[in-house]
Amino acid sequence: METYDVIIVGAGPAGTSTALHLQQLAPELAERTLILEKSRHPRTKLCGGGILPDGLRILQRLGLDFNEVPYTRILRAHFEFDGRGTALTGEGAESLHVVLREDLDAWLARKAQERGVTLREETPVRRIIPGDSFVTVVTADGEYRARVVVGADGAHSVVRRAIAPHQRVPYSRALVLWVPPEPESSSHAPEDAYFDFTCIREGVPGYIWDFPILVHGQPMRCWGITDNGVGPHHSRPLRPLLAREMARHGYRLEDYPLYGESVPHFGVRNVFSAPGVLLVGDALGVDFLYGEGIAPALGYGQLAARAIVDAFAEGDFSFRDYRERVLQSPLGQVLRRRALTASLIFRLRHPAMQRFFWHRLGQHLRTITERYLTNWA
Repeated sequence: METYDVIIVGAGPAGTSTALHLQQLAPELAERTLILEKSRHPRTKLCGGGILPDGLRILQRLGLDFNEVPYTRILRAHFEFDGRGTALTGEGAESLHVVLREDLDAWLARKAQERGVTLREETPVRRIIPGDSFVTVVTADGEYRARVVVGADGAHSVVRRAIAPHQRVPYSRALVLWVPPEPESSSHAPEDAYFDFTCIREGVPGYIWDFPILVHGQPMRCWGITDNGVGPHHSRPLRPLLAREMARHGYRLEDYPLYGESVPHFGVRNVFSAPGVLLVGDALGVDFLYGEGIAPALGYGQLAARAIVDAFAEGDFSFRDYRERVLQSPLGQVLRRRALTASLIFRLRHPAMQRFFWHRLGQHLRTITERYLTNWA
């Protein structure tokens, strides 16, 4: 059985960020760190691919050049209800950027390897067995053990199930697809992103999105719909609502492959850690206001790395303070505000209330967003 100081389960943004921050903070620990990834990069990952500026700031502080990854920059983001709303404009590094997750994840994994972190791909983790001194990681190819295990293995985390087998976390569900650029008959501008909340009127507490993305070098559009499961409601079928909206812009939904996923919400009552074990990224929970996963995942990695370095320095691997570290951090505070905001917005079921919010208060959206819901990095 091979022994490491740290084993990270999952080589997505949260896992590789943890490794890269460990290398930055304590290179000697990074040399004794192993990342286990069930697939091989580049691997498909269901994700819209949006990165807010906070994520770019994290990458910059790691000394990484985001321009090495193919991306699309969004000129304007429109937030609408019944065809009206507001638009936010970002410039340069303050813009919303969109990447294909398989490109981003492969790039981050390569950077971690270049900095001395060991990555073993095609090694699915079957079980996690916490112990007094070490945590055992059981894979399809054998067993490993480490003083610390980081659960960065996504929405259906094996690590989370091991330390919180009975926890029930609220989930968002989503449908996503990629289609060619929109026909000229569409009212959507090719450089812009659109978030339409009209589906709340249909009993779905979420939104439909549409924005540009590069897929293997080809300009495409990413369409999708999310149901954030907020408040009392009956789960409505998402496909008909998405098909209807796409038809307004010249698409037949049935002409394209459609993918579905569910992701757990970030919440203060979630399990954050256990002795010898930390959770990061989707395994810990995703912001369900924006549905943003990438930038928070990078931020989680920074917090986890600092907690791990301190644990080795102090000889205390209980991680009993990890929850407070996250919640009191700028990232944690923003995630808590987003959770509160989402609960309020998605509970406004009456169309008149939604119209008032988006049509009358939309002009204040930039101020609210910049002061309270972003800029944590």
